[in-house]
Amino acid sequence: MVLMMSGCGSNGSNNTEDTSGNTVAEEVPYEEVSLEEVPENVAASVRSKTFEESTFTVPDGDSLYIIVTRGEMPTGGYSVAFTSLEKKGKELFAQYKYKNPGKDDMVTQVISKPVAIIKIDKTNARVNFKQVK
Repeated sequence: MVLMMSGCGSNGSNNTEDTSGNTVAEEVPYEEVSLEEVPENVAASVRSKTFEESTFTVPDGDSLYIIVTRGEMPTGGYSVAFTSLEKKGKELFAQYKYKNPGKDDMVTQVISKPVAIIKIDKTNARVNFKQVK
């Protein structure tokens, strides 16, 4: 299994309104974690979905894990990564991006199952996922 993850999310703050009174999206801080760093119940949920494209969340204690699995890919060189996590009102918006190997890239000749996992403080907010290009 290939896991490509690094870095942390941006600092967040409380929701604010713009001059028109509309709720403005605020960045939410998050930590990118590997499959080896998550609790066993979270890891089991991820492993059960690595063969398919999937977006889901798993609560554990005081944390919420937000997960994107890309499914089974024919070679290495494929990845998935979160690009942002924002809160607007009572909802979270998790954006993620797929990366494919280039036509002439040298890649490992092994089946890969790209996964991205981020960890945030537990919340009851609904999480919406959006793939960005």
